[in-house]
Amino acid sequence: MKLKDLDRVGIQKTILIKLNLVVWFQRCNRSLRERKRKLYVLQCMRIYLTLIILLSFVTLAQETGEILLIGNHTTICIEDEKIIREDNLPKSLSNYKVVFIFSNSTSTLSDSDVDRLIDFAESGGGVYLGAENWPLQAESNQMTKKIYLKESFGDYQVNDAEIATNNGNLALDSLKKVPAGRTTVAFPMDYRLRVEAWVDDQPLILSGSIEKGRVIIDGGYSRFYCNNRSSETDQLFKSFVAFLLNLA
Repeated sequence: MKLKDLDRVGIQKTILIKLNLVVWFQRCNRSLRERKRKLYVLQCMRIYLTLIILLSFVTLAQETGEILLIGNHTTICIEDEKIIREDNLPKSLSNYKVVFIFSNSTSTLSDSDVDRLIDFAESGGGVYLGAENWPLQAESNQMTKKIYLKESFGDYQVNDAEIATNNGNLALDSLKKVPAGRTTVAFPMDYRLRVEAWVDDQPLILSGSIEKGRVIIDGGYSRFYCNNRSSETDQLFKSFVAFLLNLA
């Protein structure tokens, strides 16, 4: 083979090698892009899932909001990081989703406070109206007379309440027992309310809706006193909160 032919063969091999290198580079580049694309997709999925989780926590925090306790709350043993205690109703209720009222002997609520609480409930808030045997009924009676034209009555001394068997809103049948309270009162039946627990065949705990919101009427809040606290009372409080937040 002549030198000229050798050069021609060398050139052809060189061109072939270069072409093979180009093809290999293109394949590698394509593979790299696909890998990058997959990694990008995985990163996007991770970020998306992270945002969903964060959003769920933010949503839950917004749903639960703060729980306000007012009235005769100093002897109440309820612990939760979202609980705020006030002697009187704050000027604004915008930070709260639920208001628990533990009645005094003399009401701390003005007429305008009552109207604000009703507006709060009708707009989607939850209101707990706690009463006891006389005289600890003031705020509760003030509210129920305005809403239902009724008030608490009686004096019942029973250790444990009878749980209603009508598939109530609070699902109290999941509890072993419902402590009635130290000295309790009953509330008249009303078509807008469902009886959740009884004392001596009289309604002790009732629940219902008020426009977009919810209400609980309880005639034995002394069960939440520190010296009466138990696993049953803690679970009962959680059931109250879940219902008032519209989570149950």
